[in-house]
Amino acid sequence: MMETLTHWDRQVFFWLNHGLSHPWLDPVMWFITSLGLGWVQMLVVLAGTLAPYRDAQGWRLGRRWRSLFLPALVAFAGSGITVQIVKKLVPRLRPSNLPEALVAHDERIFYGSFPSGHTTTAFALAFWAWLGLRGTRYAWAGWLALIVAGLVGLSRIYRGVHYPLDVLVGAMLGMAWGWLAYRVAIRLNSSRTQGLPSRESPPTPTSRETSPPAQSPPRVPNG
Repeated sequence: MMETLTHWDRQVFFWLNHGLSHPWLDPVMWFITSLGLGWVQMLVVLAGTLAPYRDAQGWRLGRRWRSLFLPALVAFAGSGITVQIVKKLVPRLRPSNLPEALVAHDERIFYGSFPSGHTTTAFALAFWAWLGLRGTRYAWAGWLALIVAGLVGLSRIYRGVHYPLDVLVGAMLGMAWGWLAYRVAIRLNSSRTQGLPSRESPPTPTSRETSPPAQSPPRVPNG
């Protein structure tokens, strides 16, 4: 079973690595694979956190640390740590060791192939964004993030440093962490909402307002 899976994994790798290879695609794939770098991803998240936005009271400087930055950090850090653990548990040589592989000149790495770290963190952030933007006018941005994450995974195969199975498992791990980060965001937002007083509910009457007025005792006539 594993031998068959490994065989097909290698066959698909060569089909993509050789079949897509073209000089004009080399710089494009370099740029796309750079979007899977951790510092690039967190820089994008930081820009989104601080980006100005408009509400009913006008334009405001974004400071969405609780609703945006913290869940994104959970997705990024959780998926990245998981990748490092799995790499230790499942050591696998990269396809860059194969003589027939077309490997980018700046990708001279040969160990820790399973899973793809670039793909995992990219899908963690992309799936979290897709879940959070569903049903809004910015839903297209969530789909765009997923497409970019998929291209990041493809670029790792194109550049000769990951097998397709590395990318597929990385995408699955990333989506799991993206879902978890989305649940964290819901929990944080709900706890914040519960801590704020409702503007629509009437004020609760005090005990003095609800209790009936005190009546003086009846006067007893003399004699």
